[in-house]
Amino acid sequence: MSSSCTADRFLDRGRLVRTPRRHADRALVLEHLAARVLAPGERASEVELTERIGAFTDDPVRLRRDLVEAGLVGRRADGAAYWRERSTPHDDEDGARPRPADPWP
Repeated sequence: MSSSCTADRFLDRGRLVRTPRRHADRALVLEHLAARVLAPGERASEVELTERIGAFTDDPVRLRRDLVEAGLVGRRADGAAYWRERSTPHDDEDGARPRPADPWP
């Protein structure tokens, strides 16, 4: 596992204080944070995911929406359940959420 990531340069002590302007940098940060809040194969309720995201930003609702809009996190139409849409290179970094032992299909 890697101990650091290039996305760290956009974070202040692990927290997102402002979203990068460049598309490539923004995508990098969103992938990095997605790996820390929801593992591939893991489901979470809206409340649980928002709480996890709150550890990384003062605006967890906006970051949750950004993750969905970026195609990193999927959600049910009623917003009751969220899941990771795809894996990223950040899933193998230190600090990434561990994959569940029994992922859902």
